[in-house]
Amino acid sequence: MQGQTDKTSFGNWHRRDLLKLCLGAGLVTLGQPLFFLGCTSPPPESPTNRPEHAVDRFMKSMNCSQAVLETYAPALGMPASMARRVATAMAGGMGMGSECGAVTGALMVIGLKYGKTADTDQQADKATFQRVAAFLDQFKARHEHLGCSQLLGVDMGTPEGIKEAEKLELFTTRCPAYVRSAAEILDTILL
Repeated sequence: MQGQTDKTSFGNWHRRDLLKLCLGAGLVTLGQPLFFLGCTSPPPESPTNRPEHAVDRFMKSMNCSQAVLETYAPALGMPASMARRVATAMAGGMGMGSECGAVTGALMVIGLKYGKTADTDQQADKATFQRVAAFLDQFKARHEHLGCSQLLGVDMGTPEGIKEAEKLELFTTRCPAYVRSAAEILDTILL
């Protein structure tokens, strides 16, 4: 007869098998916190001062949408390298002087955190668009406009406008304030 500790039966189940099953099920329900057991990596650290981090990233890359998205994305499950790729085309008002890249980067952050994952999740849509509206209202209250061309006072949809912005040093004098504002507003909206 084998020892009681490994052979007590419950139907066709042995105590050891039941313990393994329960332990496995318990660990699976823990999900992300398993990093302390070495089963997964820890969640990425979020910068302590996200607005400052976003401005720093902008000054290094000169891409406002990337700076905002890559500041927040890792804590929301998207690697910074992927955030950079996704946000690349949004800078300069989507390359046409439209919505400011800091704004579109922030909207992507809101979508990343609150956006729906199921087609029928109307609650997620509602939560997302409420935060989008709040963000846009606050940004406009601070800067009056949402468009890159309006914010900079040059037509960012043309090569001449971009050259004018460079000549006037708008990318280093004005744009950092828009990136900072986007991050500051996000910090109040993201719960």
